[in-house]
Amino acid sequence: MSSPAPLKLTDALVRKLTLSEDMPDGRIFFDGELPRFGVRVYRSGRKLWFCQYRFGKQTRKETIGLTTEKTAEQAREIAKDIFAHVRLGRDPVAERQQRQADAEDRFSLLVASYLHEKLHPIKPGKKPMRPRSYEEVKRHLETHCAPFANKPIRSITKGDVADLYKDISRESGAGAASHTWASLRAMMDWAVRNDNMERNVAALYDGGGTNPPRDRQLKDPEIKAVWRACRDDQFGNIVKLLLLTGARRDEVGHMPIAEIDFEAREWVLPEERAKNARAHLVPLTDAPLAILQKAVEAQDTFVFGYGKERGFSGWSKAKTALDKRIAEAGHKLEPWTLHDLRRTFATGLQRLKVEPHIIEACLNHAPPKLQRTYQLHDYADEKLAALNRWAAHVDAIVTGKTTDNVRNLREVMS
Repeated sequence: MSSPAPLKLTDALVRKLTLSEDMPDGRIFFDGELPRFGVRVYRSGRKLWFCQYRFGKQTRKETIGLTTEKTAEQAREIAKDIFAHVRLGRDPVAERQQRQADAEDRFSLLVASYLHEKLHPIKPGKKPMRPRSYEEVKRHLETHCAPFANKPIRSITKGDVADLYKDISRESGAGAASHTWASLRAMMDWAVRNDNMERNVAALYDGGGTNPPRDRQLKDPEIKAVWRACRDDQFGNIVKLLLLTGARRDEVGHMPIAEIDFEAREWVLPEERAKNARAHLVPLTDAPLAILQKAVEAQDTFVFGYGKERGFSGWSKAKTALDKRIAEAGHKLEPWTLHDLRRTFATGLQRLKVEPHIIEACLNHAPPKLQRTYQLHDYADEKLAALNRWAAHVDAIVTGKTTDNVRNLREVMS
């Protein structure tokens, strides 16, 4: 049966279109005004706007939308835009398919699949990744590699990896950059094996070469410059806590409120959040306690951050802003990372003649195997004494007064 003479498709006309029993399901009715634009009608009552065009030797059909969602004029204008792209040498259908493929190959989706397989191996007999290792790899790929999250993995280049490595090294230290690079390289090996990418661009990058151990620690004038540049905001308070407690970045930034006992003046880091899987008690001196008491006033689950699942984010932006304020205040600091505050803390305790094993306890470093006999609260008094001495020393640096005549750090937190 021949097609009916084309009429200009209007909303009223399309509503009346039905299929007789001898018509095939999905019958096409073309527009009498705009060639190759029309509507496809189904027996179910469903009607779809579409257009078709030739690209090379192929005829392409592109669905525009349901007639219940777009008017005839809206659909006609979309079809005109599609035809205009074709005249410019573009293939809208191929471009849409590529966008869909890119969305399916987004870095973040592949990371999720990779991590799931690490916990639930497909290969028979392969053991799941240990929980602590899993959390480390997850942090590397989701937090440090966040700039890649929405990029199609095939679009990531060796140069992108190099830039990311440098950014992480500048923000979190060479160790964090090296470990993240190793996790990224392993994930991309997996992606190549699963045909998600053609080659492992992380393996093409040398990881910045051999990373010598960092020995950067802030001198007293630098401590003062950093402290005074910290605003009374979440990041500023995190920096102060890192300096005063010697804790690691994510231990403070991702701290749940439930870990703090304000009455006992203690912060207990559980083993599942500790890098070495050892629970750690941090006695809270006046300054950290005051910071935490104020910080939790407007929070729900975590001490810092604006969500219920992770805690603080936006480290790079906040650190860059802090460095800018330090420079604007006339201070010229050598590049430093948040982890350097932990090294500054340890060196400071050493300068204050704190016993080495107490310093190790304050840092939650695992002792030699034969010495792992003390429990969570062992050395609690000694750690509190060491932290009080360090807080007084930082106070003296910030205020310019000697440690023999110091004020409580609460008075200089701004």
